Amino acid sequence: MKKNLMYLLCCVLLVFTFGCGGKYDDAVDVQEDFISLAGDYVAAMDSADSADKVAAAMNDYAAGLEEMAPRVREINEKYPELKNPDQQPEQFRQTTKEHEAVMQKVGSSFMKAMPYMGDPKVQQAQQRITLAMQNMGGK
Repeated sequence: MKKNLMYLLCCVLLVFTFGCGGKYDDAVDVQEDFISLAGDYVAAMDSADSADKVAAAMNDYAAGLEEMAPRVREINEKYPELKNPDQQPEQFRQTTKEHEAVMQKVGSSFMKAMPYMGDPKVQQAQQRITLAMQNMGGK
């Protein structure tokens, strides 16, 4: 009897673990998309050597942020518990670490724009990024 009960318990656990998909798969997908977008931006900024190229890289990043904003807001509303690191599932924690690492690179890449900040195109692109990031939080 105990063997049968243990077997049943193991089967139920396996079904919930592997058969149902992860509850937070959509959140992980959004985070992975953001990591990819930010990585592309960092690469574009690394190779930018003029105000036009910096502005283009920044505008591409801003466009990606604008496109992602509704998805990010949806995830934030759907899973408010993800803001608490103690409640995050392991897969989400891993992408959070990747997200934090790429955001450090994004921060450093803004330094690349500094010599070009006097250019109106770069200033407009910077404002666009700022607005797009604000919109991700849901006004």
